Amino acid sequence: MLAAAALGACSTSAVSTGLESAKVHPATGQFPDQQERDSHACMAWAQQENAKASGFDGAMQTLSGAVTGAGTQRYGWNQQGLDRAYTVCMNSRGYAVYW
Repeated sequence: MLAAAALGACSTSAVSTGLESAKVHPATGQFPDQQERDSHACMAWAQQENAKASGFDGAMQTLSGAVTGAGTQRYGWNQQGLDRAYTVCMNSRGYAVYW
């Protein structure tokens, strides 16, 4: 029974940190605890990529040396960019990600 529960948990899980619509499937037999660690690591990496792409430094954003205000994002980086970065990271760790 425990094995059935573990296998059921492996097949599909949703990511809870802003990527609720992502369905992640382990492609190389990863266990749920490894999938959770990988998911958190990939979310952190995707957020770092967002910070690099947007110029966001945590409290204030600077573009070409000028302060533009807190939380403003540069044109072109949005939730889709974050989703793409997360997907790339999870794919590189042996997961299939479906939206």
